[in-house]
Amino acid sequence: MTSLTRMLEIVDLYSVERPLWTAEEIAARLSYSRGSTYRYLKELVAAGLLVNVAGGYAPGPRIIELDFVIRESDPYSGIVLPVMRNLNQRLQCEVLACRYYRGRVVVSHHFEGTDKMTMSYGRGRRMPLFLGAGSKSILASMKKGELKRLFDANEALRREQGITSDWDAFFADVKKTRRRGYADSYAELDEGNVGLAAPLKLTPYGCIVLVFRQSRFDIIDEKRVIGMLTDAVQQANALIANIEAGEDPVAWLTLSDAGPSAA
Repeated sequence: MTSLTRMLEIVDLYSVERPLWTAEEIAARLSYSRGSTYRYLKELVAAGLLVNVAGGYAPGPRIIELDFVIRESDPYSGIVLPVMRNLNQRLQCEVLACRYYRGRVVVSHHFEGTDKMTMSYGRGRRMPLFLGAGSKSILASMKKGELKRLFDANEALRREQGITSDWDAFFADVKKTRRRGYADSYAELDEGNVGLAAPLKLTPYGCIVLVFRQSRFDIIDEKRVIGMLTDAVQQANALIANIEAGEDPVAWLTLSDAGPSAA
């Protein structure tokens, strides 16, 4: 394992639940020597990725700067954000974009809806890997071998999230989601919320998620909403394919901010 990999493993420890680590805790968690740990921390602090505060180490300002760079220059944002905004204006629900990396599903963008509702997962939050429409949509995008490795590597997490230990039963559900072209979830992340998600053809994987209050979802035309979501994502995926072919996506972004309400 290279020194760079070891330093990235340190950065990977940080989460909302654990935003501060001492050098001793890092060394113990990663089985690094005390000397190596302090050397890596010194490098990370010098790079602005960590700061020394309150007797420990916390994420540094360079991460904030990189977040801004991503928001301003991500070539896919010019496609995904207008699609999300369009859906948000037409449906007035919560709209999220999620991305996958290293066994994690993270919210990359979030447009708020008009209803007052509990939303535990906004921009920058990690979603439960096996729960929620967004994660289900991303898992259904994976090749079988990759998905099987992820399934096997997360036995404890599956138990915690109440996911079956039967691979065949799990994969049968994944195939149903693939055939439908969208995933759904009912109160899996927040009580009283319904989620719908469709996959974006990104590398790594991504998706767009709609979240409604259950009381509102019960009175809207579910089939029409699903059609609006899948149609919008299909158009986004066509533009993503053009980006990957080396073309300028802005030239053919034709999504209108106008459209009939589904509520």
